[in-house]
Amino acid sequence: MGGRHAKRTTWRRRGMAGTTVLAALAVTVWVVSFLRHDACAAAEADPAVTGRAMYYQGTDGHCSISGGELYASVSSGEYAGSRLCGGYLDVTGPRGTVRVQVVDSCPSCRSGEVDLSRAAFARIADPGAGVTEVVYRTVRNPELTRGLAFRVHKGSTAGWLALQVIDHGNPLSGVELLRDDEWHALDRGSDGYWVAPRGAGDGPFQLRVSDVHGQRATVKGVGLAPGRVQRTAVRLYEGAKAVEPVTASPPAPTPLPLSAEGVRRRC
Repeated sequence: MGGRHAKRTTWRRRGMAGTTVLAALAVTVWVVSFLRHDACAAAEADPAVTGRAMYYQGTDGHCSISGGELYASVSSGEYAGSRLCGGYLDVTGPRGTVRVQVVDSCPSCRSGEVDLSRAAFARIADPGAGVTEVVYRTVRNPELTRGLAFRVHKGSTAGWLALQVIDHGNPLSGVELLRDDEWHALDRGSDGYWVAPRGAGDGPFQLRVSDVHGQRATVKGVGLAPGRVQRTAVRLYEGAKAVEPVTASPPAPTPLPLSAEGVRRRC
């Protein structure tokens, strides 16, 4: 894999070097079971995915954002051209649940596999295992400490505009720009930016942001200020709608052998 991902350092350990060592050491993974939470939270939660998690250490993901220490990459199918960028997952493993922000795609991951930061993996499993079975779900209305923010692409001009929405919480379904008293949908880029190919003038701009749950917010006064993060007090949803992390307390784990063929390293 080329580009930015070629710079990543893989941290998977113990038997990740080759199938011979794997056959000798047999990595153990754990069966995870969710406890039911209250009916209200269940109504807010998206469907759970049963799969497995690995970990890596990297920066400069496809989403053009940093998830701090707790971040994740998802398979190309789930990434879907940056559809999950900036959204959050609750991932549960043998040690408990961690909330991570989606910042990248993982082309080598199969559907149901999630690549976590090392810090996030350590919250849910022993990093020495390198891989663990998990249950994860997209978080609906994650609790945020700040309102929406916007970053205009460094290459933007009056004739070509690309901007990024930050701290939106839920995955976005669309971003629109008001021009000539009409709303114009921006094109979603694979890098997490939203593009007006023919530009929008010198600004300031009025934008309308919508998420996948039908929630919408309008922001005025976003300037043509390439590279600068412009913060607002506007939110897509009220704090009362925010959902706390869905946690699970797994019972005593049952070990399952993981075959050498089942482990793949990121390119």
